[in-house]
Amino acid sequence: MKGVFALALRILRQFLRDRRTLALIFLAPIVVMGLFTWILRAQAQPLRAAILAATPESALIRDLLCQLLVQNANVELVEDVSEPEIMAALQSGRIQAAIVIRAGGLEELKQGRRAQLEVVLEGSDPMTSRDFLRELQRIQRPLLDAMRSLLFLSDEDVELILPPNLSFQFLYGGAEFTETDYLAPPAIAFMAFFFVFLLTAVSFLRERAQGTMERLMASPLSRFQIIAGYFFGLLLFALAQTGVILFFVLYILKIHYLGHLSSILMVELILVIGASNMGILFSSFAKNEFQVAQFIPLVIVPQVFLSGILWSIESMPKLLQYLAYALPLTYANLALRALMIKGFSLDQVLPELGVLVGFALLMIAGSIFTMRRSLY
Repeated sequence: MKGVFALALRILRQFLRDRRTLALIFLAPIVVMGLFTWILRAQAQPLRAAILAATPESALIRDLLCQLLVQNANVELVEDVSEPEIMAALQSGRIQAAIVIRAGGLEELKQGRRAQLEVVLEGSDPMTSRDFLRELQRIQRPLLDAMRSLLFLSDEDVELILPPNLSFQFLYGGAEFTETDYLAPPAIAFMAFFFVFLLTAVSFLRERAQGTMERLMASPLSRFQIIAGYFFGLLLFALAQTGVILFFVLYILKIHYLGHLSSILMVELILVIGASNMGILFSSFAKNEFQVAQFIPLVIVPQVFLSGILWSIESMPKLLQYLAYALPLTYANLALRALMIKGFSLDQVLPELGVLVGFALLMIAGSIFTMRRSLY
């Protein structure tokens, strides 16, 4: 037993001397759980919708529908949208859904005709579309009861009033797009970012630990050639890993996507260049693989919570929104969702690409500085 206690005491002293490990043991769980709870407790943002009557006779149905949606669903009505402006309002983000009531006058209802509701959805977020349609289905019965009570019909004539007909139109995506299709673009970006960062950091750390860099210094290679060789060698493996992820998600899992594959690859290429150089940069602060793993709660986990993978950035508190837009993975997710779900071309995501290029250049500069310091 004495030997057991001696070994345990040695491990304890080893941890006490490693301040970075102590900080991660006690602070990282607090930060991660605090961030997670803060996001979950944020109040859900109401869905912005416009309800329009195509004819004066259908204004009654519109008023009833507006009243029921406001009372029973988390919906914010946007009034200043006309029917010709619906698509533009959806594209700009002013609204996320619109309902146009094509028919539903009093006389039509008394004759047993159904009210015609045309539902237009932005569609880039299938989860938001699903929630809105669920709320719309939930108020169908109250809407039907309200229509019947307003017409003052006899018990025999009440059954003439039929539930409205619903038709659907999507600006982006479509009915075939599911929650999996919405989560796939950020999942692709995250997997590439995380595994490339880990691969590069561990590989470069191993090169330093095994003394390979010192032996290269004695070779005829110049310092620039050594730096360039490491950069391109690690990058090739990172690109191969990214290609495998894309192939599996798009062709094995059969994820729906609309954009060109070349555009998706371009976004991934810029992202993994930044991630690989970030791995080189952070590896200089680690002495072993365990310390590389310690960077994950600080570098990777916050990006999972804040970059829009699991929760929309708009639903987060303002401070977290500012933090979200300081993370590279946020812009990769925005670009990939625009390409894969909205069918955008590469020139339509230039702002996001510009941020990713800036991140990649910053990480390249940091990794070059780190490698030069290691070589001199």
